[in-house]
Amino acid sequence: MEAIKYQHFKGNASLDLEAIEKTYNESFPPAERRDFSLVRKLLREEPDFDIIAFYREEEYLGFISFWLLEDFYYVEHFAIDPSARNGGIGGEVMRHLLSNMETPVVLEVELPTDELSRRRIGFYERLGFSFDPTPYQQPPYRPGEDWVDLRLMAYGDIDLKKDFERVRDAIHQKVYGMKPESGSSF
Repeated sequence: MEAIKYQHFKGNASLDLEAIEKTYNESFPPAERRDFSLVRKLLREEPDFDIIAFYREEEYLGFISFWLLEDFYYVEHFAIDPSARNGGIGGEVMRHLLSNMETPVVLEVELPTDELSRRRIGFYERLGFSFDPTPYQQPPYRPGEDWVDLRLMAYGDIDLKKDFERVRDAIHQKVYGMKPESGSSF
């Protein structure tokens, strides 16, 4: 079987993003994603944001979107196309990406309230991520929407017990455009 190929979209604004947009919209509820036109704008204008799509034998398999923040990567979205799920591709791709990211990695996960969310957390734990039980809320992507109760997971040399507020504040400010509050760790 042919190896998985990886395509960065940063700096390649002419590349077709339709497959990624379809997977993005199918895989994440509206409260957990921005309008895709804003994703396209980030790729053009935000130097710390990138998307990598993965392919095998020219077949699109999925994507990961991420930010380089301070001293860690923040994975905003990671999804395998429904046609390619349950074949071990997600683990293979994430192991490859983690081995090539030179700083720690942080991501958000849903609360472990049902079988699917527990399986997703277990997937990341098997890859070496640690689940942090500290209450965390994702700011809304759109004005007037509610904050979303989630948790953070971390991979690599980062201690969320010690650095939780700093990591949370960096994500909230850069990714979600939140202004620093007085008394925060900025």
